[in-house]
Amino acid sequence: MSGHVVFITSSPSAKSRSSFLAAFIENQVRAAGHRVTTFAVTDFDAADVLLGRVESPAIANFVQVVKGADALVLATPVYKAIYSGALKAVVDLIPPDALEGRLGLGIATTRLGDHAATVESAYRSLFAFFRARPLDPLVLLDREIASGATGLALEETGRARADRTVQELLAAIAR
Repeated sequence: MSGHVVFITSSPSAKSRSSFLAAFIENQVRAAGHRVTTFAVTDFDAADVLLGRVESPAIANFVQVVKGADALVLATPVYKAIYSGALKAVVDLIPPDALEGRLGLGIATTRLGDHAATVESAYRSLFAFFRARPLDPLVLLDREIASGATGLALEETGRARADRTVQELLAAIAR
């Protein structure tokens, strides 16, 4: 049985570590035969998001797609010890009952290991609010995603943790 997984990325740069990590997970989910839809916070008109204009076509479509998903994956760089404000603003557009019983996975990248516990707790609280079925968040340190001549690549420890998260997500979708 295939599922539908929606990703929301919140980095303003498509070439950021958090966007790279989201794409890594997306590719594996897609390769496992699941449908993937990805939204970036930059896909939306900022005024529509900040003013909560849920009637705008882009926001209305986004909400409908999220409501129909089997899983929601949120990806963010860590700013000031928590997920980005842009991600929070987009997630605030999702109705409180839209994720009930659905899977929720938070992923993040951070420079400081001390921020991991804070962002993990924030993701758990967010998914609890929605009464979603949260998976353990994945927080990778920036140094676990190396930048080289050919672009970004997961270091060995980051790759092992990301692979484990993908397997947990795929197993949960199959249930």
